[in-house]
Amino acid sequence: MPWSTLVAAVVGAVLGVLATLVADHVRWRRDRSERDRDTLRAAFAAYLTALSAARDAFARAGPSPEAVGEGHVAISEHGVYAAQHQLELVAQRPLVDKAGRATLAVLDLHDAVVAGHASDSPEYVAAWRTTRQTRAALIAEMRKVLRGP
Repeated sequence: MPWSTLVAAVVGAVLGVLATLVADHVRWRRDRSERDRDTLRAAFAAYLTALSAARDAFARAGPSPEAVGEGHVAISEHGVYAAQHQLELVAQRPLVDKAGRATLAVLDLHDAVVAGHASDSPEYVAAWRTTRQTRAALIAEMRKVLRGP
């Protein structure tokens, strides 16, 4: 058997194995990226759901001056902190910071409501507007992260 045939067979086999390994690696990275994106999407949805539930409950709350500053207890009951901790595990710092600002904005809304400010008062309107703006900024960041690089 000529050497050239043997060398060609070995080179062909090596190239075939390398091509298979590269294809498997690319497929693995793509699958991992999809799983990571699904994990992020689930964490984002859980956080936004909890934050919205807390915000809606706070907006309907009645005046209770003794509850001013106690929003952290109420927001915890809606699972916001648990969802925020989950975000901290899976998301990058800019998104986690925006989630923290959104949580603080909902806490400010809570304080405005329980302090007795009516829904047309400047304090309530400012707290509601800040809540909407921080949530919108957070959602924009979430969409950016889900789109990927």
